[in-house]
Amino acid sequence: MAIGSDVYDSLDKARRGGQRSHAVRGDFEVDKGRIVHSAAFRRLQGKTQVLGVGERDFYRTRLTHSLEVAQLARGMCFELRTVNKFRPDPDLVEAISLAHDIGHPPFGHSGEDFLNAKMAKFGGFGANPQNIRIVTFLEAKFKRHGLDLTRACIDGLMKYPDLYDKSYPELKEKTPHEDPKFTYSSQNEDIKLFSWVKEGVSHPEWVPVESKIADLADQMAYSVNDIEDSIRAGLFNPIDMLNRAEEISDRAKKKLLGIAVKEHHPRNDVPKITSPAAIKRMANELQAKVMEPKDYRIRKVNLKAWTSKQIKKMKKASLVQRSKTEPSVRYRYDLKVDLETHALIQVLKSAVALLVFSDPRVTTLEEKGHHIIGTLFDVFSGVAEDKAGNKNEKYNLMPIDFRQMIDAKVTTKERLIADFISGMTDRYAYHYYSRLFQPGVGSFYEDV
Repeated sequence: MAIGSDVYDSLDKARRGGQRSHAVRGDFEVDKGRIVHSAAFRRLQGKTQVLGVGERDFYRTRLTHSLEVAQLARGMCFELRTVNKFRPDPDLVEAISLAHDIGHPPFGHSGEDFLNAKMAKFGGFGANPQNIRIVTFLEAKFKRHGLDLTRACIDGLMKYPDLYDKSYPELKEKTPHEDPKFTYSSQNEDIKLFSWVKEGVSHPEWVPVESKIADLADQMAYSVNDIEDSIRAGLFNPIDMLNRAEEISDRAKKKLLGIAVKEHHPRNDVPKITSPAAIKRMANELQAKVMEPKDYRIRKVNLKAWTSKQIKKMKKASLVQRSKTEPSVRYRYDLKVDLETHALIQVLKSAVALLVFSDPRVTTLEEKGHHIIGTLFDVFSGVAEDKAGNKNEKYNLMPIDFRQMIDAKVTTKERLIADFISGMTDRYAYHYYSRLFQPGVGSFYEDV
């Protein structure tokens, strides 16, 4: 969609496997199709967003969340203020958005953090680098290079381009950072891929503008949708938000300070939306419009109107601007997000973190997820020894294709175990655990 001299070139559209794109469809449209038809994308329907999958069909899963993010991000390509008439390619941004959660393990962000701890000695684990591993290796579209997406699309998924071994050398023998924000670098193939993706970029630590738009759409979506789902589930009460406004304010301001420093906003410029008084007004508005009307359909209408209102506030002040002299338009332009937008997002996220994620109805299920992930990882990576001293590798309990890859040493055993576990849906993880450890569950007639 880029206009004028600022266009996507052959470097942006290159594929490692050299697979030719469709004669009529654009390169990034092909990327989008390959993602939508992938097994990993389908499995998002069975992965928790906030509330457990299967609790009720109404609540968002990783799949419905990804579709909503893609819709918002594509729309922003047309709606955002821009300079020089440049607009990021909507198919490229949509493809990145559709795949932005494709590497998430079961049981939400807590599952990601726990698997990251298990992989501390073996190169770490993160949903974002797992996105890249899936589209470049694990998905069996082609014999090599996974889905063989364009350089621009893979780069857009590389949200945190700091290499694990480079950025976290002290963590090889310790528990990783609580936020797994890095790119894998434990294998030579990881380094080769990283170098290919960042070819022609002056600073590999930079993130392309398309990735920033997808990330903003992601934050916009889950900051309001988490509240919507939690209200409908009875986990979020505006009265609690009113009573804990000071705590929400303190948390939001702390988060906002880090963003202000990173994005060079004035550190003393604190938007009013983060004040306890503003948070109380928001809580009162939610209470009056969503909880008090006697007509329940009006409550639903008001809740949707409230979410739409917040998203419009977040979108209106952002700007795509030219900021660098680079060969690729992906780095020639940047997304400038207003501090007011960041502030609103942090207030909503802080409210959910304090009022929902700490609720024992959520934390107890998270603990169960930790137990399942940890137990499966320990079993698959273990070795049993019989009375005769013969050793039996426990990874033989995994499906045949993963056992074959481990035997062939295509990468480390631990990385492939993490690949298998992270690819599980919530239900499949429960089932596999039950098959191994609960008497009377499982049959040799069932597929694994």
